[in-house]
Amino acid sequence: MSALAEPQAAAVPSRAEVKDLLAKALSRATAEHVEAGLLATSEGSTRFSGNAITQNIAESDCRLWVKAAFGQRAGQADTNDLSDEGIARAVARAEAAAKASAPDLEYLPPVPPQAVVDAEEFDPATAGADPEARAAWIRAAIRAAGNDAPLSGSTATTTMARAVANSRGHFAFHRDTRARFTATAVAPDSTGWAEGQSWRMGDLDPAALARRASEKARLGAHPRTLEPGTYPVILEPAAAAEYLSFLLWSMDAKAAEEGRSCMSGKLGTTVANPTVTLTSDPARPGCQTAPFLADGLPIPRTPWIEKGVLKNLATSRFWAQKSGKAPTGDPANLLVDGGKTPLEEMIRSTERGILVTRFWYIRFVEPMTLLLTGMTRDGLFWIENGKVSHGLKNLRFNESPFRTLQHVEALGTPERCGEYHPSLVPAMKIGRFTFSSGTSF
Repeated sequence: MSALAEPQAAAVPSRAEVKDLLAKALSRATAEHVEAGLLATSEGSTRFSGNAITQNIAESDCRLWVKAAFGQRAGQADTNDLSDEGIARAVARAEAAAKASAPDLEYLPPVPPQAVVDAEEFDPATAGADPEARAAWIRAAIRAAGNDAPLSGSTATTTMARAVANSRGHFAFHRDTRARFTATAVAPDSTGWAEGQSWRMGDLDPAALARRASEKARLGAHPRTLEPGTYPVILEPAAAAEYLSFLLWSMDAKAAEEGRSCMSGKLGTTVANPTVTLTSDPARPGCQTAPFLADGLPIPRTPWIEKGVLKNLATSRFWAQKSGKAPTGDPANLLVDGGKTPLEEMIRSTERGILVTRFWYIRFVEPMTLLLTGMTRDGLFWIENGKVSHGLKNLRFNESPFRTLQHVEALGTPERCGEYHPSLVPAMKIGRFTFSSGTSF
């Protein structure tokens, strides 16, 4: 197997290069307030199916945005033309848009200079990974899986840089790398899935992930039908993380305090089992992310749910000023404190229940109650007398994280995962979880 020809993705600019670019934008502005930001990404990804590489992609972009304000009139322009002329045009467009805009009653001047925590997780080997390195991962995975259930999946290595500067002298910069490997073993009537994520490519073991996916496909062979109903469940970390992301998206303080949210009236009340603590912290080792908001304001470590109590809601700078609270910004990542119960022990302690590998296609049903629906995928199993008994045909659920978190019975060790948010989430044993119907796949 050889990798398809692929151009190398361009490296993201350095801190010094970014600072110089943003300074050029600020120097060309005449507005009362000016902010300039940059997002640079460089990604290489390789997809495979049926034990063969099918696609290589290299993608890079470096985009500058400029926000200008005259009083409360604000306008923004974006460009990926980073020449002196391109930057000047973006500044001119932003200022023209500001002059033509109605006053924005929620606009606030740029943040003043202040310290930003160092949350960099940057690995040169990951940043420099080429198609052959990703192909080597795939070869190792296929060898480990064997031929009973051919593998499909993807591997990606990404480098990102974010920065913001403003006319008050504030500057913030963050750079990171990410590596992800996913494998789906496809047997005649079952599938199994596994993933690995880290900021260092060398942390991941594609062979071990392939064996896990293959074992799930083997255990799930000849799946049986289960009647919809309410059952004890064990959610593996990937399932729990995707499900709880919808809780994070519902945290907006303004919506809650205006009575437009499932969080309305819940601040300071018990919303989960006392064993549940859910936080965000951009500097958390192993799950670090950009430690500042789009305007450069530092993101604090924020406990959202602490020992079952809803402690904070996501508060913008505008709403913080209006309500007299400290700004938090939107959740930077999803961190759920773990417990001491290994997944194997959760299974052994379950008389009858369901083991869920992952969910997909989760959607809101009733946003005001946080009722969600979604489907299981790539590894659903029936547990009987403390053992995985057999595979199940996939099910659709209708459930609310509020109810789910009230019924947490055990937590495992947090693992790096996350389809939507960078996440460190444990496996979770839940006493009651409602499945509404079967699915047709």
